[in-house]
Amino acid sequence: MRPSKKLTVAFIMILSFTPVWNHVNAQSKIAIRYLTQIRGTSSISYNFFVGPDASDFSTSVNGFGSGLLDFFGIRSSVDLLNIGTEKNYVSLGAGISVLKYRLSKNLIFGQNQDNQLTWMTDPEVTHNYVNTFFGYGKSKIITTSFYFPLDINIGIGKNISIIAGGYFDMNATARYKMKYLVGEDKVKEIIKSDEFRKFNPSTTKFGVNFAILHKKLGYGLSATYSLTPFFVSGTGPDIHEARISATYSLQPLKKPSLKGKD
Repeated sequence: MRPSKKLTVAFIMILSFTPVWNHVNAQSKIAIRYLTQIRGTSSISYNFFVGPDASDFSTSVNGFGSGLLDFFGIRSSVDLLNIGTEKNYVSLGAGISVLKYRLSKNLIFGQNQDNQLTWMTDPEVTHNYVNTFFGYGKSKIITTSFYFPLDINIGIGKNISIIAGGYFDMNATARYKMKYLVGEDKVKEIIKSDEFRKFNPSTTKFGVNFAILHKKLGYGLSATYSLTPFFVSGTGPDIHEARISATYSLQPLKKPSLKGKD
């Protein structure tokens, strides 16, 4: 069974067990709830890399790239399980992310005799990437993964919630897209996931996240950082993923109470 199929099966199994956890202790006001809210980061986000080799992998806002105002880039999850009070609780979620990293330098990748990833700015002078904000050319890394956040949620006052924790990320696909002009001809090259995996991207990653949320509005700010390098350690550049984003939370609708008239 391929990794992506295993992830799908695992995701379905987790969802199937959540009703077992639906139990409320009324005396202590401690609740075990499931499927309580949807969390996500909005299209107003920015994806970038940090680490010793991050300068070679700097990202760009050209064309609203690297996640900025990208309506097809998502990172959202469903709370499978919440344990605690209405105000303070621990949450376990499951979700999916599609992250895009538009590179400032138009890199090309290769491998040396030791199967280590090599990278350099595209040296071909006939490749015109038109590096303007709305120019045709671009070079972009795109990843799709399942991820499982585990967070501590602390309420401050009536409307502010502080959220901090970690996540486990399981990559499903990763690819690299290049677009450029040769004369007046438009050229598009894609290194598909099966080929990109030969460059040893990390397929399982651990990271940390932090967010501050206005519960009444349902919006806030968040930041995430991957403790695991983007490429397997020792096989390529030492870079780690990071993301800053506007974030949101969708609470389930409350049923209106029905009262008889006098």
